[in-house]
Amino acid sequence: MGRCPPLAGRHSSADNRAVRSSPCTCLFVILLMAGQQSSAATAPPVPADATVTIYRCVDAKGHLSLQDEPCPKDTQASTRNMVRPKDAPARPAPPPQPAPNPEPPVDAVEYQDIPPPPPPMYQCTSYDGIVRESEVYDPNPRCEPLALYFPYPRRLTPAQAGACRWVQDSCVRLSDEQSCAVFRQKKREAASALLHAFSDTEAYRKSELQRLTQIVDESCR
Repeated sequence: MGRCPPLAGRHSSADNRAVRSSPCTCLFVILLMAGQQSSAATAPPVPADATVTIYRCVDAKGHLSLQDEPCPKDTQASTRNMVRPKDAPARPAPPPQPAPNPEPPVDAVEYQDIPPPPPPMYQCTSYDGIVRESEVYDPNPRCEPLALYFPYPRRLTPAQAGACRWVQDSCVRLSDEQSCAVFRQKKREAASALLHAFSDTEAYRKSELQRLTQIVDESCR
């Protein structure tokens, strides 16, 4: 095996002599130089703005510090270029959420004013077809002469003619609409009665008209 050529670059003569003294060392150096040249030729260049210089500073007491600014004058300084760290890419913004359905304002809610029902009104019919209205359930039970129900009253004995029969009217409650119609009619009648009332009945007629007017205004609109 021949001698190795002198090392290229910054190498002392002592390094060259050490390489020439051993054939194995010579072969290792040749392979190392070939690898350095190959890697230097294939490695992509690093942009200048992609590196950062780190200063290694050692003061008189042996304290070591690493910084990105030049070391003070009274320290031992050495530098090293490193790849500048990059921030992680920002996370994509979340997709916009659909807007919730707006609730109707409270003022927009319409409240239906439901009038109170009118007082009960009953229609009562007697056995002979006489109809009357009453604000209370009043079938008017009564004992009427038996002669009114006997087809031949003259054939009754004196005891039978003096007897009576208990009867009562048939009363049914009217609907609210029918009751309002009756109250309106009673109001007109009360107004007419007040115009023709005497002094002793004027106060009652007036209060009755006011009562009927209030019922109609509140429940029969």
